[in-house]
This record gives sequence, C-alpha cells and structure tokens, in this order.
Amino acid sequence: MEINYGSIIALVINLVLIFLIIKTIFKAIQSLKYFINRNKEMDKKLDIIMSKLENKQNN
Repeated sequence: MEINYGSIIALVINLVLIFLIIKTIFKAIQSLKYFINRNKEMDKKLDIIMSKLENKQNN
C-alpha cells in the first residue's frame, strides 16, 4: 500500500487553516461583544451626566 505524502501534508495544512479561521471568527465575535458592551456602558454614563447637567440648569 502506497502512502501519498503530498495528500497528507495538504490535509494537515487544510486542518490548520480551518482551525485558524474558526479561531479568528471566534476572536472577532468576542471583540464585537466587548465593543457593544463598552458602548452601552458609555451611553449609560453619558445619560447620567446629561441628566445631572439638566438638573443643574433647571435649578
């Protein structure tokens, strides 16, 4: 039985590429979640600041 080393090397390279692509997609999703959460926190802080400023202007 003959072993084709070229196809084995191609298989290993393909598996590594698939792993790296999946890892990159996972990291991108995590970064997007972090970005969205950070923006929500900033919106809350800005709302608090705006309400305090409005209260000072009304008094």
